[in-house]
Amino acid sequence: MAAQATSRVGATLARLRSLTLGIVVGTAVVAVATFLTGWWVFRRSHGAWIVLGGVLCLIPVLAAAGGRWLILRAAHAVPRLAGDVATLLRTSRQAAGPLIDHDSGAPLAQHAKSLGELRSLLTQRRAELPALFAGVRALTAVPGLVAVAVLGTLAAGVVGTILLLVGLLR
Repeated sequence: MAAQATSRVGATLARLRSLTLGIVVGTAVVAVATFLTGWWVFRRSHGAWIVLGGVLCLIPVLAAAGGRWLILRAAHAVPRLAGDVATLLRTSRQAAGPLIDHDSGAPLAQHAKSLGELRSLLTQRRAELPALFAGVRALTAVPGLVAVAVLGTLAAGVVGTILLLVGLLR
C-alpha cells in the first residue's frame, strides 16, 4: 500500500510540476507586460506606479513561484516518501486513508480538502515524517496558490489592457 500511495502522490506531483511551470511563465509574462505598460502610461508618476503596479504584478508571480517551489521541494522528497507512508500506515492507518484513496479521479481541490486533516497530523509529526509532510503540504497548498496566481494574472491582464488603451488614446 505504501508503494502504491507513493506512486500516486509522485504522479500527481509530476503533473503539478509541469502545470506550475506554465503558470509561473504565463504569470511572469503578463506581470512584466502590465508593469511596463503602466510605466509607459504613468510617465509623470513613476513612484506611485512602482508601488501600485509592483504590488499588482508581484502578488501573482510570488504565488505562482511559491507553488512551484513547494512542488519542487516535495518532488525532491519523493524517494523518501515510501518510508514515511509505511511509518504512518503502521502508526495510524485511519490517518493514512486519504493517501490510499488518493488519485481516484476526483478533482485536485477535492483531494486537498480530504488531505487537510492529514496535514494537521503531519504538521505535528513533520520532523518524524518530513517527506510525507512536504508532499501533503504541496498537495494542499498549491491549489490555493495557483488560484491566487491565475486570478491575479487575470486582474493584471485586465489592468494592463486598460492601461494600453488609455496610452494609445492619448
